[in-house]
Amino acid sequence: MLNLARLRMATNAVGVRFLRTSGYMTLALAVLAVGIATAEAQQIKTIDAAVVAVNIPGASAIAQIGTFLNVPPPGACANPIPSKFPSYIRSGAVLDPKRLLVGGQSNFGAPLATGVGQEGSFLSIDPSDQAALSVPPDFASSGDQASTLGGAVQLFSANSPHWLNGVNNPSAFTAQYTGVSNPLGLSNNNAFGRIWPANAPFGDMRVGSSSILDPRSDRVTAQARSQHADRRGVRRESYRSR
Repeated sequence: MLNLARLRMATNAVGVRFLRTSGYMTLALAVLAVGIATAEAQQIKTIDAAVVAVNIPGASAIAQIGTFLNVPPPGACANPIPSKFPSYIRSGAVLDPKRLLVGGQSNFGAPLATGVGQEGSFLSIDPSDQAALSVPPDFASSGDQASTLGGAVQLFSANSPHWLNGVNNPSAFTAQYTGVSNPLGLSNNNAFGRIWPANAPFGDMRVGSSSILDPRSDRVTAQARSQHADRRGVRRESYRSR
C-alpha cells in the first residue's frame, strides 16, 4: 500500500525521490519553500527507508499497480486487462502488481506528439532492487514502450505519436490526443481493469483530460475515453472501443 502525506504548500520542487520502506511506500520531496507549508497527516518521527528511483523530472502521481480482479464480467467494460492482456500482468511485465506507476513531465526521449500539450509519461518501476535506480533521460528515444536497467524501469505510456488515440480510434473526437500529457493524477481501477490518468496537457489553467488506458505494447490507448472542458466549462467526451 502507498502511504502518502497530503501537503498544501507554496513551494518550488527541486527534487523528488521515491522511498522504499517496510510496509508502505513514502514519497519524499526536496523542496525550496517560498511560503508556508502545512501537513495534513500525522508526523512520522522515524522511518526506515531506501531510495528506489531518481532522475524523474516533474514526478507527480504515484501508485502501486496492484492486482486486477478477474471475475465474471458484469458488463462489456469489465476486467479487460486480466482477461485480454494477461501477459502484461505477469511477474516483471509492465503491469506486474508489485511494480509502481510513476507520472512525470518527461517523455524520456520519445518524440513529442505535435500540438497536443506538454511532455509527460508514466513509468513502470520495480521497487525491489536494493540499489537506487537512476533513470536514463533518453532511454525511450525509440518512441515505443521501451525499457531500461534490465527491465526495472519501463515506459508505460507517453505523449508521443505511438500512443495517439487516433491509431485505433481514427474517428474519435480525441483522435489527435494521447492518454498521457503532463500527468497530475492516477487511479488504478483494479476492479474494472483499467489505468485512469488525469492530465493537464496545456497547464493548470487550460483544458485537462482524463483517459482510460490498456497496456498493449503496440498502442496503449486501444480503448480510451477523454474528457475536455473549454474555458466556459463545456465538457466534450468521446468513447470508442477498438
